[in-house]
Amino acid sequence: MSNKGLRVGIETKIEYNPIFDVLGERYESIRRTGLNDMQKGMSENEIEKSYQSRFNLQWAWADSIATEVKQTYSQLTTAKKLNIARLKEQIKKKTLSALNLFKSLSKVKNPTLCQQNQALGLKSKLLKIQSLKDELERISSTDRLHICFGSKKLFNAQYHLEENGYTNHEEWLADWKKKRSGRFYCVGKSTVGGGTMIKIFHVAGDDFKAVITLPRFMNSPYGKFLEIPFQLVECRRGRKSSLLYALEQQKPITVQIFRREYKSDQWYIHLTTYVSSVPITTSFDNGCIGVDFNRNSVEWAYVLADGNIKDQGKISFQWKGFSSGQRQAMMRNLVVKLTDMAFNYQCPIAIESLDFSKKKASMSEASKAYNSMLSNLSTLMFREALISRCQRFGIGLHLVNPAFTSVIGMIKFMPRYGLNSGTAAAMVIARRAMGMRERAPVCLVRPEDRARHPWTTYLRVARYLKSNRVRRSKLFDWMKTLEKVLVISDSNETGSTLSPASSKSNRINGKSPSPDPKQNCEYVQLCLGF
Repeated sequence: MSNKGLRVGIETKIEYNPIFDVLGERYESIRRTGLNDMQKGMSENEIEKSYQSRFNLQWAWADSIATEVKQTYSQLTTAKKLNIARLKEQIKKKTLSALNLFKSLSKVKNPTLCQQNQALGLKSKLLKIQSLKDELERISSTDRLHICFGSKKLFNAQYHLEENGYTNHEEWLADWKKKRSGRFYCVGKSTVGGGTMIKIFHVAGDDFKAVITLPRFMNSPYGKFLEIPFQLVECRRGRKSSLLYALEQQKPITVQIFRREYKSDQWYIHLTTYVSSVPITTSFDNGCIGVDFNRNSVEWAYVLADGNIKDQGKISFQWKGFSSGQRQAMMRNLVVKLTDMAFNYQCPIAIESLDFSKKKASMSEASKAYNSMLSNLSTLMFREALISRCQRFGIGLHLVNPAFTSVIGMIKFMPRYGLNSGTAAAMVIARRAMGMRERAPVCLVRPEDRARHPWTTYLRVARYLKSNRVRRSKLFDWMKTLEKVLVISDSNETGSTLSPASSKSNRINGKSPSPDPKQNCEYVQLCLGF
Protein backbone atom coordinates (compact mmCIF):
# COMPACT_ATOMS: atom_id res chain seq x y z
CA MET A 1 0.00 0.00 0.00
CA SER A 2 1.25 3.51 -0.79
CA ASN A 3 2.57 5.61 2.09
CA LYS A 4 0.19 8.34 0.88
CA GLY A 5 -2.73 6.25 2.07
CA LEU A 6 -5.33 4.05 0.41
CA ARG A 7 -5.75 4.75 -3.30
CA VAL A 8 -9.36 5.10 -4.47
CA GLY A 9 -11.03 5.72 -7.81
CA ILE A 10 -14.00 8.05 -8.31
CA GLU A 11 -15.88 8.21 -11.59
CA THR A 12 -18.95 10.06 -12.83
CA LYS A 13 -20.54 11.37 -16.03
CA ILE A 14 -19.94 14.90 -17.36
CA GLU A 15 -21.54 17.02 -20.05
CA TYR A 16 -19.94 17.01 -23.49
CA ASN A 17 -17.91 20.00 -24.62
CA PRO A 18 -16.42 20.34 -28.18
CA ILE A 19 -13.08 21.25 -26.63
CA PHE A 20 -12.82 17.65 -25.37
CA ASP A 21 -12.44 16.36 -28.93
CA VAL A 22 -9.69 18.83 -29.81
CA LEU A 23 -7.71 18.36 -26.61
CA GLY A 24 -8.17 14.58 -26.63
CA GLU A 25 -6.99 14.18 -30.22
CA ARG A 26 -3.94 16.41 -29.71
CA TYR A 27 -2.99 14.86 -26.38
CA GLU A 28 -3.10 11.30 -27.75
CA SER A 29 -1.09 12.32 -30.82
CA ILE A 30 1.68 13.80 -28.65
CA ARG A 31 1.63 10.71 -26.41
CA ARG A 32 2.16 8.41 -29.40
CA THR A 33 5.06 10.60 -30.51
CA GLY A 34 6.53 10.35 -27.02
CA LEU A 35 6.40 6.55 -27.08
CA ASN A 36 8.26 6.51 -30.41
CA ASP A 37 10.88 8.90 -29.04
CA MET A 38 11.37 6.79 -25.90
CA GLN A 39 11.95 3.71 -28.04
CA LYS A 40 14.60 5.72 -29.90
CA GLY A 41 16.44 6.35 -26.66
CA MET A 42 14.94 9.48 -25.08
CA SER A 43 14.40 9.39 -21.32
CA GLU A 44 11.32 10.52 -19.42
CA ASN A 45 13.05 13.75 -18.32
CA GLU A 46 14.20 14.53 -21.85
CA ILE A 47 10.68 14.12 -23.19
CA GLU A 48 9.29 16.33 -20.43
CA LYS A 49 11.78 19.13 -21.10
CA SER A 50 11.86 19.07 -24.91
CA TYR A 51 8.10 18.79 -25.45
CA GLN A 52 7.38 22.07 -23.66
CA SER A 53 8.89 24.06 -26.52
CA ARG A 54 8.34 21.51 -29.27
CA PHE A 55 4.55 21.34 -28.80
CA ASN A 56 4.02 24.64 -26.94
CA LEU A 57 2.98 23.01 -23.67
CA GLN A 58 3.11 24.04 -20.04
CA TRP A 59 5.40 21.99 -17.83
CA ALA A 60 2.54 20.10 -16.14
CA TRP A 61 1.06 18.88 -19.45
CA ALA A 62 4.52 17.75 -20.61
CA ASP A 63 5.04 16.01 -17.27
CA SER A 64 1.72 14.13 -17.60
CA ILE A 65 2.55 13.02 -21.13
CA ALA A 66 6.05 11.86 -20.13
CA THR A 67 4.61 9.96 -17.14
CA GLU A 68 2.07 8.14 -19.31
CA VAL A 69 4.71 7.39 -21.95
CA LYS A 70 6.94 5.83 -19.30
CA GLN A 71 4.05 3.74 -17.96
CA THR A 72 3.11 2.52 -21.44
CA TYR A 73 6.72 1.68 -22.24
CA SER A 74 7.07 -0.33 -19.02
CA GLN A 75 3.83 -2.20 -19.72
CA LEU A 76 4.96 -3.09 -23.24
CA THR A 77 8.32 -4.30 -21.93
CA THR A 78 6.58 -6.53 -19.39
CA ALA A 79 4.12 -7.78 -22.02
CA LYS A 80 7.01 -8.74 -24.29
CA LYS A 81 8.66 -10.79 -21.53
CA LEU A 82 5.37 -12.54 -20.73
CA ASN A 83 4.78 -13.25 -24.43
CA ILE A 84 8.23 -14.81 -24.76
CA ALA A 85 7.58 -16.97 -21.67
CA ARG A 86 4.19 -18.02 -23.08
CA LEU A 87 5.71 -19.03 -26.43
CA LYS A 88 8.44 -21.03 -24.72
CA GLU A 89 5.86 -22.86 -22.61
CA GLN A 90 3.73 -23.62 -25.69
CA ILE A 91 6.75 -24.96 -27.59
CA LYS A 92 7.73 -27.12 -24.62
CA LYS A 93 4.26 -28.63 -24.19
CA LYS A 94 3.65 -29.19 -27.90
CA THR A 95 7.08 -30.76 -28.39
CA LEU A 96 6.50 -33.16 -25.50
CA SER A 97 3.03 -34.04 -26.82
CA ALA A 98 4.38 -34.63 -30.33
CA LEU A 99 7.20 -36.82 -29.00
CA ASN A 100 4.81 -38.99 -26.99
CA LEU A 101 2.48 -39.35 -29.98
CA PHE A 102 5.40 -40.28 -32.25
CA LYS A 103 6.58 -42.97 -29.82
CA SER A 104 3.13 -44.52 -29.60
CA LEU A 105 2.58 -44.49 -33.38
CA SER A 106 6.04 -45.86 -34.17
CA LYS A 107 5.14 -49.12 -32.38
CA VAL A 108 2.06 -49.73 -34.55
CA LYS A 109 2.49 -52.04 -37.56
CA ASN A 110 -1.03 -51.93 -39.00
CA PRO A 111 -2.46 -48.51 -38.14
CA THR A 112 -6.19 -48.02 -37.91
CA LEU A 113 -8.03 -45.11 -39.50
CA CYS A 114 -7.91 -43.23 -36.19
CA GLN A 115 -4.16 -43.75 -35.93
CA GLN A 116 -3.70 -42.56 -39.52
CA ASN A 117 -5.54 -39.37 -38.61
CA GLN A 118 -3.29 -39.00 -35.59
CA ALA A 119 -0.26 -39.26 -37.88
CA LEU A 120 -1.65 -36.46 -40.04
CA GLY A 121 -2.28 -34.46 -36.88
CA LEU A 122 1.34 -35.04 -35.86
CA LYS A 123 2.49 -33.36 -39.06
CA SER A 124 0.35 -30.29 -38.42
CA LYS A 125 1.60 -30.23 -34.82
CA LEU A 126 5.20 -30.13 -36.03
CA LEU A 127 4.36 -27.28 -38.39
CA LYS A 128 2.75 -25.40 -35.51
CA ILE A 129 5.84 -25.91 -33.36
CA GLN A 130 8.02 -24.47 -36.12
CA SER A 131 5.74 -21.44 -36.53
CA LEU A 132 5.92 -20.82 -32.77
CA LYS A 133 9.71 -21.01 -32.91
CA ASP A 134 9.77 -18.53 -35.78
CA GLU A 135 7.52 -16.16 -33.84
CA LEU A 136 9.71 -16.52 -30.76
CA GLU A 137 12.81 -15.76 -32.81
CA ARG A 138 11.15 -12.70 -34.36
CA ILE A 139 10.03 -11.27 -31.02
CA SER A 140 13.32 -12.01 -29.25
CA SER A 141 15.46 -10.48 -32.00
CA THR A 142 13.36 -7.29 -32.31
CA ASP A 143 14.11 -4.45 -29.93
CA ARG A 144 11.16 -2.29 -30.95
CA LEU A 145 7.98 -2.65 -28.94
CA HIS A 146 4.78 -2.70 -30.98
CA ILE A 147 1.34 -1.40 -29.99
CA CYS A 148 -1.69 -0.51 -32.11
CA PHE A 149 -3.46 2.56 -30.75
CA GLY A 150 -7.04 2.28 -31.94
CA SER A 151 -7.25 -1.55 -31.95
CA LYS A 152 -5.81 -4.00 -34.44
CA LYS A 153 -9.30 -5.08 -35.52
CA LEU A 154 -10.27 -1.59 -36.66
CA PHE A 155 -6.91 -1.11 -38.37
CA ASN A 156 -7.40 -4.27 -40.46
CA ALA A 157 -10.95 -3.20 -41.34
CA GLN A 158 -9.58 -0.71 -43.90
CA TYR A 159 -8.59 -3.63 -46.13
CA HIS A 160 -12.12 -5.08 -46.09
CA LEU A 161 -14.36 -2.00 -46.05
CA GLU A 162 -17.63 -3.52 -47.26
CA GLU A 163 -17.42 -6.52 -44.93
CA ASN A 164 -17.02 -4.12 -42.00
CA GLY A 165 -19.84 -1.75 -42.97
CA TYR A 166 -17.86 1.04 -44.67
CA THR A 167 -18.70 2.45 -48.10
CA ASN A 168 -15.37 4.22 -48.58
CA HIS A 169 -12.02 4.79 -46.92
CA GLU A 170 -13.01 8.23 -45.60
CA GLU A 171 -15.69 6.70 -43.36
CA TRP A 172 -13.18 4.27 -41.94
CA LEU A 173 -10.63 7.07 -41.44
CA ALA A 174 -13.14 9.10 -39.41
CA ASP A 175 -13.74 6.13 -37.08
CA TRP A 176 -9.99 5.49 -36.88
CA LYS A 177 -9.25 9.06 -35.79
CA LYS A 178 -12.10 8.96 -33.31
CA LYS A 179 -10.84 5.71 -31.82
CA ARG A 180 -7.32 7.11 -31.39
CA SER A 181 -8.48 10.22 -29.53
CA GLY A 182 -11.12 10.97 -26.94
CA ARG A 183 -9.09 11.06 -23.73
CA PHE A 184 -6.59 13.21 -21.86
CA TYR A 185 -4.85 12.85 -18.54
CA CYS A 186 -3.15 14.98 -15.91
CA VAL A 187 -0.99 13.83 -13.00
CA GLY A 188 -2.10 15.07 -9.58
CA LYS A 189 -0.03 17.14 -7.18
CA SER A 190 -0.32 17.88 -3.47
CA THR A 191 -1.72 21.39 -3.90
CA VAL A 192 -5.06 23.16 -3.59
CA GLY A 193 -7.43 21.39 -5.97
CA GLY A 194 -5.24 18.29 -6.06
CA GLY A 195 -3.59 19.09 -9.39
CA THR A 196 -1.87 21.57 -11.66
CA MET A 197 -3.52 21.70 -15.09
CA ILE A 198 -6.78 20.11 -13.87
CA LYS A 199 -7.98 21.13 -10.40
CA ILE A 200 -11.05 19.94 -8.55
CA PHE A 201 -13.18 22.21 -6.34
CA HIS A 202 -16.23 21.62 -4.17
CA VAL A 203 -19.04 24.05 -5.04
CA ALA A 204 -21.85 23.08 -2.65
CA GLY A 205 -23.67 19.94 -1.59
CA ASP A 206 -23.23 17.32 -4.30
CA ASP A 207 -21.88 19.83 -6.85
CA PHE A 208 -18.21 19.90 -7.85
CA LYS A 209 -16.27 21.39 -10.72
CA ALA A 210 -13.06 20.63 -12.58
CA VAL A 211 -11.08 23.64 -13.81
CA ILE A 212 -8.83 22.79 -16.77
CA THR A 213 -5.91 25.04 -17.67
CA LEU A 214 -5.77 24.49 -21.43
CA PRO A 215 -2.41 23.92 -23.18
CA ARG A 216 -0.81 27.04 -24.62
CA PHE A 217 -1.41 25.93 -28.21
CA MET A 218 -5.19 26.10 -27.50
CA ASN A 219 -5.24 29.51 -25.79
CA SER A 220 -5.81 31.53 -28.95
CA PRO A 221 -9.10 29.99 -30.13
CA TYR A 222 -10.45 28.62 -26.82
CA GLY A 223 -9.05 30.74 -24.01
CA LYS A 224 -7.00 29.71 -20.99
CA PHE A 225 -9.50 27.90 -18.79
CA LEU A 226 -12.43 25.50 -19.07
CA GLU A 227 -14.80 24.68 -16.23
CA ILE A 228 -16.55 21.30 -16.10
CA PRO A 229 -19.37 20.91 -13.55
CA PHE A 230 -20.22 17.44 -12.22
CA GLN A 231 -22.07 15.86 -9.33
CA LEU A 232 -21.19 13.18 -6.80
CA VAL A 233 -23.90 11.57 -4.70
CA GLU A 234 -22.81 9.80 -1.53
CA CYS A 235 -23.06 6.01 -1.84
CA ARG A 236 -21.84 2.91 -0.06
CA ARG A 237 -18.44 3.23 -1.71
CA GLY A 238 -18.03 6.67 -0.15
CA ARG A 239 -17.12 8.51 -3.35
CA LYS A 240 -18.18 11.95 -2.18
CA SER A 241 -16.63 11.69 1.28
CA SER A 242 -13.38 10.35 -0.23
CA LEU A 243 -13.11 13.32 -2.60
CA LEU A 244 -13.94 15.83 0.14
CA TYR A 245 -11.25 14.28 2.35
CA ALA A 246 -8.68 14.49 -0.49
CA LEU A 247 -9.53 18.15 -1.14
CA GLU A 248 -9.35 19.05 2.55
CA GLN A 249 -6.03 17.28 3.07
CA GLN A 250 -4.64 18.54 -0.27
CA LYS A 251 -4.01 15.03 -1.56
CA PRO A 252 -2.88 14.62 -5.20
CA ILE A 253 -5.83 13.99 -7.55
CA THR A 254 -4.93 12.45 -10.90
CA VAL A 255 -7.63 13.22 -13.46
CA GLN A 256 -8.56 11.37 -16.62
CA ILE A 257 -11.35 12.60 -18.91
CA PHE A 258 -12.44 10.15 -21.58
CA ARG A 259 -15.24 9.07 -23.91
CA ARG A 260 -16.99 5.69 -23.86
CA GLU A 261 -18.08 4.81 -27.37
CA TYR A 262 -20.17 1.80 -26.32
CA LYS A 263 -22.24 4.10 -24.08
CA SER A 264 -23.41 6.49 -26.81
CA ASP A 265 -20.17 8.51 -26.71
CA GLN A 266 -20.85 9.64 -23.15
CA TRP A 267 -17.95 11.50 -21.51
CA TYR A 268 -16.69 10.62 -18.02
CA ILE A 269 -14.27 12.05 -15.51
CA HIS A 270 -12.21 9.60 -13.43
CA LEU A 271 -10.40 10.83 -10.33
CA THR A 272 -7.66 8.84 -8.61
CA THR A 273 -6.68 10.04 -5.15
CA TYR A 274 -5.76 8.85 -1.67
CA VAL A 275 -7.68 8.58 1.58
CA SER A 276 -6.51 7.60 5.03
CA SER A 277 -5.62 3.94 5.38
CA VAL A 278 -8.19 1.84 7.20
CA PRO A 279 -6.63 -0.14 10.08
CA ILE A 280 -7.15 -3.89 10.12
CA THR A 281 -9.88 -4.66 12.65
CA THR A 282 -10.23 -8.40 12.09
CA SER A 283 -8.36 -11.06 14.06
CA PHE A 284 -7.66 -14.78 13.89
CA ASP A 285 -8.97 -14.93 17.45
CA ASN A 286 -12.43 -14.77 15.87
CA GLY A 287 -11.58 -17.45 13.29
CA CYS A 288 -11.11 -17.19 9.54
CA ILE A 289 -13.20 -17.50 6.37
CA GLY A 290 -11.57 -19.75 3.78
CA VAL A 291 -12.62 -19.25 0.15
CA ASP A 292 -12.26 -21.79 -2.65
CA PHE A 293 -12.79 -20.08 -6.05
CA ASN A 294 -14.07 -22.38 -8.81
CA ARG A 295 -15.40 -22.04 -12.33
CA ASN A 296 -19.08 -21.37 -11.57
CA SER A 297 -19.16 -21.02 -7.80
CA VAL A 298 -17.35 -19.90 -4.69
CA GLU A 299 -17.38 -22.23 -1.68
CA TRP A 300 -16.60 -20.72 1.69
CA ALA A 301 -16.13 -22.06 5.21
CA TYR A 302 -16.04 -20.13 8.48
CA VAL A 303 -13.52 -21.86 10.75
CA LEU A 304 -13.21 -20.99 14.44
CA ALA A 305 -9.90 -20.31 16.15
CA ASP A 306 -9.75 -23.90 17.42
CA GLY A 307 -9.89 -25.24 13.84
CA ASN A 308 -13.49 -26.48 13.83
CA ILE A 309 -15.97 -25.36 11.20
CA LYS A 310 -18.93 -23.26 12.32
CA ASP A 311 -20.61 -22.20 9.08
CA GLN A 312 -20.25 -22.87 5.37
CA GLY A 313 -21.94 -22.06 2.10
CA LYS A 314 -21.80 -21.72 -1.65
CA ILE A 315 -22.25 -18.69 -3.92
CA SER A 316 -23.05 -19.65 -7.51
CA PHE A 317 -22.60 -17.43 -10.56
CA GLN A 318 -22.69 -17.73 -14.35
CA TRP A 319 -19.55 -16.56 -16.11
CA LYS A 320 -19.74 -17.74 -19.71
CA GLY A 321 -21.52 -15.57 -22.27
CA PHE A 322 -21.29 -12.24 -20.40
CA SER A 323 -19.35 -9.12 -21.30
CA SER A 324 -16.35 -7.92 -19.30
CA GLY A 325 -18.42 -5.18 -17.67
CA GLN A 326 -21.10 -7.65 -16.60
CA ARG A 327 -18.44 -9.99 -15.24
CA GLN A 328 -16.89 -7.21 -13.21
CA ALA A 329 -20.31 -6.33 -11.77
CA MET A 330 -20.94 -9.96 -10.82
CA MET A 331 -17.50 -10.19 -9.28
CA ARG A 332 -18.12 -7.08 -7.19
CA ASN A 333 -21.40 -8.48 -5.92
CA LEU A 334 -19.69 -11.75 -5.01
CA VAL A 335 -16.89 -9.95 -3.17
CA VAL A 336 -19.42 -7.80 -1.28
CA LYS A 337 -21.11 -10.92 0.13
CA LEU A 338 -17.79 -12.39 1.31
CA THR A 339 -16.52 -9.19 2.91
CA ASP A 340 -19.85 -8.53 4.62
CA MET A 341 -19.62 -11.95 6.26
CA ALA A 342 -16.04 -11.30 7.34
CA PHE A 343 -17.04 -7.90 8.73
CA ASN A 344 -19.89 -9.45 10.73
CA TYR A 345 -17.67 -12.22 12.10
CA GLN A 346 -14.74 -9.78 12.54
CA CYS A 347 -12.38 -12.35 11.07
CA PRO A 348 -9.95 -12.25 8.12
CA ILE A 349 -10.40 -13.93 4.74
CA ALA A 350 -8.01 -16.51 3.26
CA ILE A 351 -7.75 -17.40 -0.43
CA GLU A 352 -5.36 -19.44 -2.55
CA SER A 353 -2.45 -17.74 -4.29
CA LEU A 354 -3.12 -19.11 -7.77
CA ASP A 355 -1.33 -18.44 -11.06
CA PHE A 356 -2.64 -20.17 -14.19
CA SER A 357 -0.45 -18.34 -16.72
CA LYS A 358 1.62 -21.44 -17.59
CA LYS A 359 -1.41 -23.70 -17.74
CA LYS A 360 -3.28 -21.28 -19.99
CA ALA A 361 -0.26 -21.10 -22.30
CA SER A 362 -0.56 -24.85 -22.96
CA MET A 363 -4.34 -25.03 -23.26
CA SER A 364 -4.20 -26.39 -26.83
CA GLU A 365 -2.74 -29.66 -25.50
CA ALA A 366 -5.50 -30.23 -22.92
CA SER A 367 -9.04 -31.51 -23.22
CA LYS A 368 -11.96 -29.34 -24.27
CA ALA A 369 -13.62 -29.59 -20.86
CA TYR A 370 -10.40 -28.62 -19.06
CA ASN A 371 -9.83 -25.68 -21.42
CA SER A 372 -13.38 -24.46 -20.86
CA MET A 373 -12.88 -24.61 -17.11
CA LEU A 374 -9.52 -22.84 -17.25
CA SER A 375 -10.63 -20.06 -19.60
CA ASN A 376 -13.62 -19.25 -17.38
CA LEU A 377 -11.46 -18.88 -14.25
CA SER A 378 -10.76 -15.21 -13.55
CA THR A 379 -8.80 -15.59 -10.35
CA LEU A 380 -6.87 -12.35 -10.94
CA MET A 381 -10.07 -10.28 -11.23
CA PHE A 382 -11.46 -11.94 -8.12
CA ARG A 383 -8.28 -11.38 -6.13
CA GLU A 384 -7.94 -7.71 -7.13
CA ALA A 385 -11.58 -6.96 -6.31
CA LEU A 386 -11.26 -8.73 -2.94
CA ILE A 387 -8.00 -6.93 -2.06
CA SER A 388 -9.54 -3.55 -2.88
CA ARG A 389 -12.64 -4.07 -0.77
CA CYS A 390 -10.76 -5.60 2.16
CA GLN A 391 -8.48 -2.56 2.25
CA ARG A 392 -11.46 -0.20 2.29
CA PHE A 393 -13.16 -1.96 5.20
CA GLY A 394 -10.13 -2.98 7.28
CA ILE A 395 -10.51 -6.71 6.68
CA GLY A 396 -7.39 -8.86 6.74
CA LEU A 397 -6.73 -10.87 3.58
CA HIS A 398 -4.23 -13.74 3.49
CA LEU A 399 -2.94 -15.59 0.42
CA VAL A 400 -1.95 -19.19 1.14
CA ASN A 401 -0.15 -21.90 -0.77
CA PRO A 402 -2.77 -23.85 -2.77
CA ALA A 403 -0.90 -27.18 -2.61
CA PHE A 404 -3.21 -30.18 -2.05
CA THR A 405 -6.04 -28.19 -0.46
CA SER A 406 -8.66 -30.26 -2.30
CA VAL A 407 -7.04 -33.62 -1.51
CA ILE A 408 -6.55 -32.77 2.17
CA GLY A 409 -10.10 -31.45 2.44
CA MET A 410 -11.63 -34.56 0.84
CA ILE A 411 -9.70 -36.99 3.04
CA LYS A 412 -9.77 -35.22 6.40
CA PHE A 413 -12.90 -33.05 6.51
CA MET A 414 -15.35 -34.04 3.77
CA PRO A 415 -16.45 -37.36 5.39
CA ARG A 416 -16.13 -36.04 8.95
CA TYR A 417 -18.40 -33.00 8.50
CA GLY A 418 -20.42 -34.12 5.46
CA LEU A 419 -19.09 -31.29 3.29
CA ASN A 420 -18.69 -31.10 -0.45
CA SER A 421 -15.17 -31.04 -1.88
CA GLY A 422 -15.11 -27.25 -2.43
CA THR A 423 -16.21 -26.39 1.10
CA ALA A 424 -13.74 -28.92 2.52
CA ALA A 425 -10.96 -27.25 0.53
CA ALA A 426 -12.09 -23.85 1.85
CA MET A 427 -11.79 -25.23 5.37
CA VAL A 428 -8.20 -26.32 4.67
CA ILE A 429 -7.43 -22.85 3.28
CA ALA A 430 -8.73 -21.16 6.44
CA ARG A 431 -6.83 -23.53 8.75
CA ARG A 432 -3.63 -23.07 6.72
CA ALA A 433 -3.93 -19.27 7.00
CA MET A 434 -4.19 -19.65 10.78
CA GLY A 435 -0.95 -21.67 10.82
CA MET A 436 -2.45 -25.09 11.50
CA ARG A 437 -0.63 -28.13 10.11
CA GLU A 438 -2.46 -30.84 8.21
CA ARG A 439 -0.83 -34.13 9.16
CA ALA A 440 -1.64 -37.08 6.95
CA PRO A 441 -3.56 -40.04 8.45
CA VAL A 442 -1.19 -42.62 9.90
CA CYS A 443 -2.41 -45.37 7.58
CA LEU A 444 -1.28 -43.38 4.53
CA VAL A 445 2.23 -42.54 5.76
CA ARG A 446 5.04 -44.78 4.61
CA PRO A 447 8.11 -45.22 6.83
CA GLU A 448 10.29 -43.22 4.44
CA ASP A 449 7.73 -40.35 4.55
CA ARG A 450 7.92 -39.87 8.32
CA ALA A 451 10.97 -37.61 8.10
CA ARG A 452 9.56 -35.69 5.15
CA HIS A 453 6.93 -33.02 4.77
CA PRO A 454 3.31 -34.26 5.13
CA TRP A 455 2.62 -33.10 1.58
CA THR A 456 4.76 -36.02 0.34
CA THR A 457 1.98 -38.38 1.38
CA TYR A 458 -0.73 -36.21 -0.12
CA LEU A 459 1.22 -36.03 -3.39
CA ARG A 460 1.16 -39.82 -3.65
CA VAL A 461 -2.57 -39.87 -2.91
CA ALA A 462 -3.26 -37.12 -5.46
CA ARG A 463 -1.40 -39.04 -8.16
CA TYR A 464 -3.34 -42.19 -7.33
CA LEU A 465 -6.69 -40.36 -7.55
CA LYS A 466 -5.75 -38.79 -10.88
CA SER A 467 -4.35 -41.94 -12.49
CA ASN A 468 -7.38 -44.00 -11.44
CA ARG A 469 -9.89 -41.22 -12.15
CA VAL A 470 -11.50 -41.60 -8.76
CA ARG A 471 -14.67 -39.58 -8.29
CA ARG A 472 -14.70 -37.18 -5.39
CA SER A 473 -17.88 -38.67 -3.96
CA LYS A 474 -16.00 -41.96 -3.48
CA LEU A 475 -13.80 -40.31 -0.86
CA PHE A 476 -16.64 -40.18 1.65
CA ASP A 477 -15.44 -43.74 2.29
CA TRP A 478 -11.78 -42.99 1.57
CA MET A 479 -10.45 -45.99 3.56
CA LYS A 480 -12.08 -48.32 1.06
CA THR A 481 -11.28 -46.15 -1.98
CA LEU A 482 -7.58 -45.82 -1.08
CA GLU A 483 -7.18 -49.45 -0.02
CA LYS A 484 -4.31 -49.99 -2.47
CA VAL A 485 -2.20 -47.21 -1.00
CA LEU A 486 -2.93 -47.84 2.69
CA VAL A 487 0.07 -48.62 4.90
CA ILE A 488 -0.75 -51.13 7.67
CA SER A 489 1.53 -51.48 10.70
CA ASP A 490 2.40 -55.01 11.77
CA SER A 491 1.57 -55.54 15.47
CA ASN A 492 4.54 -57.89 15.94
CA GLU A 493 7.25 -55.96 14.11
CA THR A 494 7.57 -52.24 14.79
CA GLY A 495 8.13 -50.18 11.68
CA SER A 496 7.25 -52.86 9.11
CA THR A 497 4.57 -51.98 6.58
CA LEU A 498 2.36 -54.20 4.48
CA SER A 499 -0.25 -53.43 1.88
CA PRO A 500 -3.65 -55.12 2.05
CA ALA A 501 -2.59 -57.40 -0.83
CA SER A 502 0.53 -58.59 1.02
CA SER A 503 -1.53 -59.02 4.19
CA LYS A 504 -3.81 -61.45 2.37
CA SER A 505 -0.78 -63.29 1.00
CA ASN A 506 0.67 -63.67 4.49
CA ARG A 507 -2.57 -65.16 5.78
CA ILE A 508 -2.46 -67.74 3.01
CA ASN A 509 1.15 -68.60 3.81
CA GLY A 510 0.35 -69.01 7.50
CA LYS A 511 2.23 -65.93 8.67
CA SER A 512 0.93 -63.48 11.24
CA PRO A 513 -1.34 -61.10 9.36
CA SER A 514 -1.40 -57.32 9.74
CA PRO A 515 -4.52 -55.74 11.24
CA ASP A 516 -7.47 -55.49 8.86
CA PRO A 517 -8.71 -51.87 8.64
CA LYS A 518 -12.24 -53.09 7.89
CA GLN A 519 -12.46 -55.22 11.04
CA ASN A 520 -10.17 -53.67 13.62
CA CYS A 521 -11.90 -50.62 15.15
CA GLU A 522 -8.80 -49.56 17.08
CA TYR A 523 -6.83 -49.42 13.86
CA VAL A 524 -9.47 -47.26 12.17
CA GLN A 525 -9.38 -44.88 15.14
CA LEU A 526 -5.61 -44.70 14.81
CA CYS A 527 -5.91 -43.74 11.15
CA LEU A 528 -8.49 -41.09 11.88
CA GLY A 529 -6.67 -39.64 14.88
CA PHE A 530 -5.19 -36.65 13.14
